[in-house]
Amino acid sequence: MTQFDDANNLLDGFFKAEKVSKWKYRTQKHRINLLRETYHMQKELRERTYTQGKGSEFKLCEQGHLRLVKALNIRDTAMQHALVNTCLQPALLPHMIHDNGASLKGKGISFTRRRFEQHLRWHYRRYGREGYVLKIDFRKYFDNIDHDVIRRQFGRHVKEPLALWVLDRILEANEIDVSYASDGYQNRPFNSLEHEKVDKTLLTGQKMLKRSMGIGSVVSQIAGIYLPTRIDTWCKTVRGVHCYDAYMDDRIIIHPDKEFLRQLLGEIKAIAEELGVFVHEKKTQIIKLSHGFTFLKTKYILTDTGKIIRRIPHDVVVRERRKLKKLARFVARGEMSPQAFRLQYLSWRGDKRKYSAYHTLKNLDKLYKELTEQWKKKSIPSYSKERAIA
Repeated sequence: MTQFDDANNLLDGFFKAEKVSKWKYRTQKHRINLLRETYHMQKELRERTYTQGKGSEFKLCEQGHLRLVKALNIRDTAMQHALVNTCLQPALLPHMIHDNGASLKGKGISFTRRRFEQHLRWHYRRYGREGYVLKIDFRKYFDNIDHDVIRRQFGRHVKEPLALWVLDRILEANEIDVSYASDGYQNRPFNSLEHEKVDKTLLTGQKMLKRSMGIGSVVSQIAGIYLPTRIDTWCKTVRGVHCYDAYMDDRIIIHPDKEFLRQLLGEIKAIAEELGVFVHEKKTQIIKLSHGFTFLKTKYILTDTGKIIRRIPHDVVVRERRKLKKLARFVARGEMSPQAFRLQYLSWRGDKRKYSAYHTLKNLDKLYKELTEQWKKKSIPSYSKERAIA
């Protein structure tokens, strides 16, 4: 078996990392010195002197949720691509269910939605609209990935010693200094956004939390996908659930028996506790199938005839209206080009054409046209005086 520290694998890892950061100065500098950088990385790995760089942190508001992203240096990103593509994915993928669709080649959010709708039709052919939907969400998922659990899970399937050694270095780099925390912090969900506000003088290194994988690295992605595999296997194989779909920290189950879902939820919570995962009680719920529900930012309604109606959730529409108004002011001030403004809206609208949302899109088209005329006249009103219209 070719080890991931082979120069060709490290080069392939850089080419994959370069696809999303070719415009960055550090990526271009790394490419100029590509052979030398690859040699040094290979030498560090083989001599066991590698340490992960500090990288950078920034906040990202995604779908209305504020997240703390930890971006790695290009050399670390390239190495992690080689590690994941050569060692981790080939070892872990055979043990994951087919309907786990996040961040995997040939899958993604479209794959998960398509599989979910197939399961929904399967259920309708057998039970009609009778049945219930169990939605499960994990609280602060990436912030609370347990390092010991991940190391133990990966160790069962990954047999290359160097890969496991590098994984230990990556986990060490993601440990959190919680010297300020009171007793019992191990049993509480960790929140990276709250941790960022802590006075740095309190971080003395006396207490280190072996939890959290920063959003922004490929090792974090594969760890996040694989961690709940025990839950997936229990539901699909042991309990024989057919209509089961998973996307990162979201799970959705369709079943005709409400009591079965309640019992299954209790079993899932027990496994999640062993894995160090916190089930989000407010977002985890059992919904009657005929009432309609939301999954992966899509509102689903199953009609009496079995037709699946997809609608845009209310909060998604409100967020896009607010975003358009804010970006239009950037254009009026010359901070954003009209072409970029147009492409942003067309990109968002292109996906939403698949939904039953004729009037919603018509109203947004009207807003887009009004804003375009306003920024041309540089008469965009202050957003603080506006009210978002759904």
